[in-house]
Amino acid sequence: MCKTITDIFLFSILFFTLWIRIQGVERLPTGQFTEIDAYHYQKQSDEIAEQGYLPARDMNRWLPYGRDNKQLLPLYAYAIAYTHKAVAWLFPKLTRYHIQLYAPTVCFAIGLSVLFLFFARAYGFFFACIVGILLATLPGCVERSAAGFGDRDAFYWMFGVLAVISYLWKESMKLGKRRFIVTGGAGFIVFLGGLSWEAFGLFVLIILCIEIWKFCTTDTEQHLKEYFFWMLMFVPGLYLISPVYRSGYSFTTHIAALTLAPPIVIFALRSVRYLILQYTEYFRQHARKLAWSLAFCGVMVGLCYLFFQASTFKTTAFTFSESELMKDVTELVDPKFKYWTDRYGSVFVLGSIGLIIAIFEHWKWKGTPLILSLSLFVGTTFFRERVNGWLGVDVCNTLFLISLGLTILTTAIILCYQKEYLRNGLVTIAILAWFFLWVGLARGGKRYDFFIGIPLAYGTAWLIWLLPVQIMQKLKNVKVFEFQFSGRMVTACLTIIILLSVLFWNPIGGHANRAVDAAAKWRSPTPGQGTPLAQALDWIQTHLSPNAVVAAHWAYGSRLNIFGGVNTITDQDHYLPHRIYLYYQHVHFAKSEQETLEYLKTQGATHILLTKLDPNNTILRKKLSKAFVPNYPTDNFMDAKVKIWEINYPPDIKSNPKYLETKPPE
Repeated sequence: MCKTITDIFLFSILFFTLWIRIQGVERLPTGQFTEIDAYHYQKQSDEIAEQGYLPARDMNRWLPYGRDNKQLLPLYAYAIAYTHKAVAWLFPKLTRYHIQLYAPTVCFAIGLSVLFLFFARAYGFFFACIVGILLATLPGCVERSAAGFGDRDAFYWMFGVLAVISYLWKESMKLGKRRFIVTGGAGFIVFLGGLSWEAFGLFVLIILCIEIWKFCTTDTEQHLKEYFFWMLMFVPGLYLISPVYRSGYSFTTHIAALTLAPPIVIFALRSVRYLILQYTEYFRQHARKLAWSLAFCGVMVGLCYLFFQASTFKTTAFTFSESELMKDVTELVDPKFKYWTDRYGSVFVLGSIGLIIAIFEHWKWKGTPLILSLSLFVGTTFFRERVNGWLGVDVCNTLFLISLGLTILTTAIILCYQKEYLRNGLVTIAILAWFFLWVGLARGGKRYDFFIGIPLAYGTAWLIWLLPVQIMQKLKNVKVFEFQFSGRMVTACLTIIILLSVLFWNPIGGHANRAVDAAAKWRSPTPGQGTPLAQALDWIQTHLSPNAVVAAHWAYGSRLNIFGGVNTITDQDHYLPHRIYLYYQHVHFAKSEQETLEYLKTQGATHILLTKLDPNNTILRKKLSKAFVPNYPTDNFMDAKVKIWEINYPPDIKSNPKYLETKPPE
């Protein structure tokens, strides 16, 4: 009976999740998405469908040398192409576009199903329902998983959820063949995730936090072979299959250090302790102290790597010193307080409080230092604007860094006093690691907030789940009109009332009121229908040769490839960030028109596109020579929002290799 009820509610939540996320699909013109990166993966999946694989270089973009496809992790594009091949015989009208259109929603639903079933088993039915309903309705979780988004965010979110949850599930199982199989499956999921996203190693770090916790709270080295088997399922495969993990550069410079090196380091630490305990009698009496010392050495190795490689992080999305390009990417700007309230209602506050309750429930007063560091972290992240106003930006940022350091220190203190195994303690450790990691990244980049829904929903479920229980303790002996309240009824009723208030009552957030809008209105179709950009792309498709090379702002790269059918010199995947900087420097802010022409000649550009994304003080908005031949539009060219010139290079314009630099000069 219980299983039947669980299944019914799971299917209800999934139906509600899918229904919210397909709203607004009808507004999309045929072949369009609401995210520009989606066209990048559409182009890849088309090539895979036609050739069976991606070519070594894409000679339609990042000209004159093309885009090195060996530096891609293209599993998402392969999944789209081969899913279509697998089902096309059954649904002949289904296209790759349809699969990509709904892929984010389906991937999110799969991840949510796994979370629901895991939490139902670990914490109970009500807890799982609260988490499921919150993740289904939080606008921050809806926007990037809505039908039409087309990007791969929900795809690797799904693999991240599966990787962490399968590992936690394995930890709750008894030793035996079944646990060994689940361990292998958990490692294989990491392998798939590692082929999906350059930063999937962040999910691996969450798993490694679980391993470090176990390492430092046990007196004997257990399950070392099991861990080695898990690691064996993805480390060699990723290294051998993908060149990214062997010789990554630019945005993939540190991918091996993020995804492959940490599991190997943990294995080395565990192996060293195993050997020492095996052959040295003295250290058997001080096994935990030995573990703490080895863990400290591992942390120091990681910090040294960050310190010595700090200068190379300027060209990564997870940048420590923000480059000008990163500041120009709107998805990586700092979120404001209203951003949190619009996307998470009151859940970002309730979830943080709930995590504090979870810490106290697991470790009582021993967890107080961690509670204080968590509170400081929350205050300098979600309430950053207020703290900036009170103390100043520099002080706020310093306090944020202090909170991270205190978190590591206070966790170490808890480890020193941890004596017994706590039921579901590893789940809380994983959720806390997830919270600190992704909320910390979201603090400096809006796009990462898509990943913070799980710890916030988990914390909110703790708060809503425990508060009614405490109230019930006071009411269990109260009679009203000769009717005695039962504990279960009081708990259920209060939980439902509080949850409905969180979902729909605007004074405390009411985030569910914005869930449908997040799917149907927050992102518009691009390039749209009848817009100046759409009309310009139609003109390009009709009037320009497929061999034409159009220079434009990096954000238009894939749309020019797909809708214009032409080649480009930069695009939104930021493959060579310095080349984008050179475009700004020598096109928009050149000292002379000749400099601009030399740069464009070196890139092989035949045309140039000017839009609202280009700066107002660019040289292209001034009077140009006859080398720039107006092409589009033919009427009112000077007042047009979108302009296209054909470039007629004078004989004295020569190419210069300095315009093809891929790194800033030393």
